[in-house]
Parts: sequence; structure tokens; C-alpha cells
Amino acid sequence: MILAVPFGHGTGWKKLSELIEFFVLMGCVLNELPGHLEGPDGAHPIRYLYSPETDDFISLLNYENNDFIPPSEIENWERRLGFNLPRP
Repeated sequence: MILAVPFGHGTGWKKLSELIEFFVLMGCVLNELPGHLEGPDGAHPIRYLYSPETDDFISLLNYENNDFIPPSEIENWERRLGFNLPRP
């Protein structure tokens, strides 16, 4: 039997605001570029998380704080930023 999991609410999905809090507590820097992107619905700031540990960053441009991030993207961020989320 296959159980359907609603898109965006399955096991391992995390809210962006919680991920930002974790990575900042671990030493990453949440920042914005000085410019912004213009879209049909107005100007959008270009936010990113930077890790001094790995000298790498991830763009948060396409995400809002209440968005849920899939496990595959979280694993990518863990590799790039150098910190692993605690697993239950």
C-alpha cells in the first residue's frame, strides 16, 4: 500500500525561518545584497546565507520565510554551509 504525503508537508521538510535560525546559530551570516530584483509584483531583496566555515553561500531569493524546503535542498545547504541539522 502506498500512502500519499501532501506536497510540502512530508517527512523532512522544514520551514525556511527555522533553517535560517539554525544556520545563523551555527555561525552563518544572513545578509542582503545592496540591490534588488524588479518583478511584476514589485522589488524583491536578494537575501543569502553565507558560511565563513566553507566560504560558500546559498541564495534565498526564491523563498519566503514561511516556505517549506524539501529534504534534498536541505542536504545541499548542509554540504555547502558546512553544518548538519540534528536528526531525530
